[in-house]
Amino acid sequence: MNKVQLIRRIAAELNASQTSIKPVVEQILQQIHIALSEGEKIFLPQFGTFELRYHLAKTGRNPQTGEAIEIDGYNQPRFKASTTFKLQINR
Repeated sequence: MNKVQLIRRIAAELNASQTSIKPVVEQILQQIHIALSEGEKIFLPQFGTFELRYHLAKTGRNPQTGEAIEIDGYNQPRFKASTTFKLQINR
């Protein structure tokens, strides 16, 4: 399912127009992006948790030359499904 299909499905469930649902979905996604970029953890009960995991800097090797290179640390977004969510999809 992509974003357009999600908007269609929500609009059908709520008997609303897709044009009225699209900004709501966009705003939800934007707020998740903003919160994660500010280092916040997002907890949605019965769905899951969005958070950032920091990966430390490390030394790697250039495969062509064998030269050691420094790989910078970085943040990786992560989603962990709640137990309730896992049970619902595994029925």
